[in-house]
Amino acid sequence: MITKDLLREIRNDLPMKLTIQRLGRYGPIAKHSDGYFRFQCPRCSELRATVNTSNNLAHCFSCGENFNNIDLLTIQGHDFLPAVDILKNWLEDYRRDLGRSNPSAQSVAK
Repeated sequence: MITKDLLREIRNDLPMKLTIQRLGRYGPIAKHSDGYFRFQCPRCSELRATVNTSNNLAHCFSCGENFNNIDLLTIQGHDFLPAVDILKNWLEDYRRDLGRSNPSAQSVAK
């Protein structure tokens, strides 16, 4: 079941960098530059989409579009429900890995 909380967690708690890494060769070109994570905008193709770490949203400084994790998968051709399911699994993996690397974070992630 898709809840508002799940959508918020996918948008805010799953690092966009991880989503792009998981997309692999199907995802946009990405790099760290000047302390920011940037990737190729799926709308205008400029390498000017920059992730704001405080809200985990990306903004393209060429075309002005904003993106979240769900947007990235739907732009790649996934329907909304399958995209949410994929991202939910990636979020669970991320939290599990986070708990392994930092045992004290495990209780926070639950």
